[in-house]
Amino acid sequence: MEDSLKQSEKYKKAQRQVRQIKKFYGHLRVYIIINALLIMVKLNLFNWFKGEYDWMQDPNFSGWVSWNVIGTPVLWGIGLLGHAIYVFRFKSKSWEELKPTFIKNWEKRQLEKFLKEDNKD
Repeated sequence: MEDSLKQSEKYKKAQRQVRQIKKFYGHLRVYIIINALLIMVKLNLFNWFKGEYDWMQDPNFSGWVSWNVIGTPVLWGIGLLGHAIYVFRFKSKSWEELKPTFIKNWEKRQLEKFLKEDNKD
């Protein structure tokens, strides 16, 4: 009875860890998408804005966009780094372990990994 309770607690701990890793990868995806859009705006890739709107010609707006293209990735990146440190706690040995894999068995492999770690303790 006690062994099954201990296994259940380990399983729940492993599930929590997998959920946190999934949340981190979601955070990373949003970071990449938003910052790519900011770079596109800065590089004037949205030319359809230029001629039609006076606010695009405003130097204050241009300054705000310039600050955001530099400031947002840096400040948000610091937060993302903190998130990564919290989630992975420096347990991973290589970048390959940190790379997201988008296949169905990913969660199962992660759960098994954390269960093995807990069984060693």
